[in-house]
Amino acid sequence: MKHSIEKGPSYAVLRTTMDRGDRLMAETGAMISRSERVRADAEVGGGEGIGGMIKSAVSSSKDLVENAFEAEADGAELTLAPDHPGDVFGIDVGRDGPIKVNSGSTLAWEPTVERSSAFNDAGGFFSSGSLRVLELSGEGRAFLSAYGSIVETEVTTGDATIVDTDHLIAWTDGLSVSREQDGSIKSTILGGEGIVSKFSGQGRVWIQTRDPAVFRAATGRDSQGGDGGGGGSSIDPGDFI
Repeated sequence: MKHSIEKGPSYAVLRTTMDRGDRLMAETGAMISRSERVRADAEVGGGEGIGGMIKSAVSSSKDLVENAFEAEADGAELTLAPDHPGDVFGIDVGRDGPIKVNSGSTLAWEPTVERSSAFNDAGGFFSSGSLRVLELSGEGRAFLSAYGSIVETEVTTGDATIVDTDHLIAWTDGLSVSREQDGSIKSTILGGEGIVSKFSGQGRVWIQTRDPAVFRAATGRDSQGGDGGGGGSSIDPGDFI
């Protein structure tokens, strides 16, 4: 499968050219167009039934349904895009993973990439209770979307990086993460104190330049709201599955 990312960074689309038998999974509603030679199916939890639903443990009933696209001939084309303005980028999960990801940032992934919950209780990690932290593992490529442009930051030992939590897209496994309240960050849409995440150790963090929680609230699509939980607390390793 070949791919290109076009129209970025403001209105990026993922364009793929697939050979016969190539498959790509995607979030529901991500498809813009496809060749007639691309078969589209809806699968629940990666096609693994109830067990797959539990394994995926994604953010909402909508996310339990995935679209599966399979090419029935060489040269079939599939075009995908996120449901918000911004950029798209790819990650080699086999090389860089496991990767922790904001569930609202997943766009598409190869079937060999596994998605699972990163925390038992991650609903309060982001300001929107509808977003959770997922783990991407296995082999293959995953494509993530950003609201706005993408900033990749290297975290090095002895030089921690602090990020406004709602700007997080993803980070590499092995980084130590703690959450704190920052009185200097306030959301005019959601209200309350801002929550920041402190990353320490060695790895990478991907950040989006705009806050999708504000976008969802402004468009009336964030139905659960919330201020993202209390401050000054670290994520206990026991929270991980």
